[in-house]
Amino acid sequence: MTWELDPAEAFTTLGNETRLDVLRALWEADEAMRYTSLRREVAPDDRGNFGYHLSKLTGHFVQKSNDGYELRLAGEQVVRAVIAGTITANPSLPSQTVDDECTFCGAPVEFQYDDETITVSCTDCEGLVGGDLPRGTFIHYEFPPGGLAGRDAAEIVDAAHVFYDAKVIPMLRGICPICAGQIESTIEHCEDHDAIDGELCVACETRNETWAVLRCERCYYTRRVIVWFAALTHPGVISFYYDHGIDESIPVWKLPWERLQIDRHVDVDVIEREPYLFDISIRIDDDTLSVRMGGDLTVRTIEREPPEPTDVDDGDPG
Repeated sequence: MTWELDPAEAFTTLGNETRLDVLRALWEADEAMRYTSLRREVAPDDRGNFGYHLSKLTGHFVQKSNDGYELRLAGEQVVRAVIAGTITANPSLPSQTVDDECTFCGAPVEFQYDDETITVSCTDCEGLVGGDLPRGTFIHYEFPPGGLAGRDAAEIVDAAHVFYDAKVIPMLRGICPICAGQIESTIEHCEDHDAIDGELCVACETRNETWAVLRCERCYYTRRVIVWFAALTHPGVISFYYDHGIDESIPVWKLPWERLQIDRHVDVDVIEREPYLFDISIRIDDDTLSVRMGGDLTVRTIEREPPEPTDVDDGDPG
C-alpha cells in the first residue's frame, strides 16, 4: 500500500495538545471557522505558534477554503476515535447477569467487558463457540468503550448486538465498514462435524458446521458469521418472516427467544464444494422457504414451498 502521508508523520503531527484542541474546536463548530475565531477559541494567549500548528494540520486533517477552516474526514475520524474512547480509555466490567435469555437454551446469560471486547455467555449450555473463550460464549467481539456510557448491563448487550449488525451487514454486501475497502469471503466447513444434544463439535469447537469468514482486502478487518445469516436481509426471506408475524427488522445476532425457536429450524446442506453451493431450508410452522446460495454469499434462487395438504374427514365412511 502506498501512503499519501507517512503513518509515523501523521501520528507525530497529532502529538501536540494545541493541534488536538484545533480538531476539537472545528468538530464542535457548526460551520467553517475563520483564522481569528479559531485562534481565539483554541489559543487566546498565543504568542506566535498557533499558525505553525494549524499549518501542520492543514492539508490532511484540516482543509482551508474561502469560508475558513474545517475538518477533513481524517480529522473527523481522529475526534470520533477520542470520543468513542478507542484510543483514550480501557474500562473493565466484571461478569454480571443480564435480563436476557440464551440464544440456544433459554437459560440466563451473563456478560463481561474487558480489553475493549464484550463477551456474552450462557450460564448453562455450551453456547455457540468454544476454544479459548469462556464456556457458553455466543457473543465475543470488539465494542468501543464509549458504548458503555449511560447504559445498564442489558442496554449494553442490546447496543452491542446492533453495533455488530452495523459492521457485518455492509461486509455481507462486499464493503468494509471501517475503510470502505473490498471484502473477500471464504467458507469454513467442518467435514467431521458432530455437534449433538446442544454440545459443541469436538473437531471445530463450534455449534455450526459452516461459517463465512469476511475479510477486508485493504485494512484486514475480519468477521466470522454463520453462513445462512447472509440470507437474512434478502427481501424474500424478510417477506417470509413477515407473513408469519415477525414484523421487526432482523438483526444478525439479536433475535428474541420466541423467534429463535423458529430459526432453530434452519437446515444448511452443502450441494457443491468447488465452488461452494448451499441449499438453506427455513421452516416456520408447516411452511418452508428454500434458498439456494453461492459460496460468495449471494442468493441464487428462492422458493416458498406450500404446506403439504392434509386429509379432511368429510364424514363419509365409504
